[in-house]
Amino acid sequence: MKLQLRSVLVAALAATILPIVLAMAGCGSNDTIKEDPAAVTKRVDAATKMRSYFDKSGGNYDSLSAEDKSALNALTGGEKHSREAFGHMVPSGGGGMAPSGPKH
Repeated sequence: MKLQLRSVLVAALAATILPIVLAMAGCGSNDTIKEDPAAVTKRVDAATKMRSYFDKSGGNYDSLSAEDKSALNALTGGEKHSREAFGHMVPSGGGGMAPSGPKH
């Protein structure tokens, strides 16, 4: 009987102390991560430019001029990334334009 009571008390104590220890260690924090506004602006500008190339080409990377491809590739880091970005701009749900270029 004493062993059962002791086990119950240990379990209750652990259930009480564990959340306190975890909270003190920072687990479950609701702190919001603040991002540099300049970085956000830069990323939004790049996305806007990528979308303008997508719209200009009708969603087909290959129809862009060499100059436009070069500028787009500079934004994305290369042709493979540009084609992938175009693929992500296609609306889901079956409608819209097909991804440009071959599938990798």
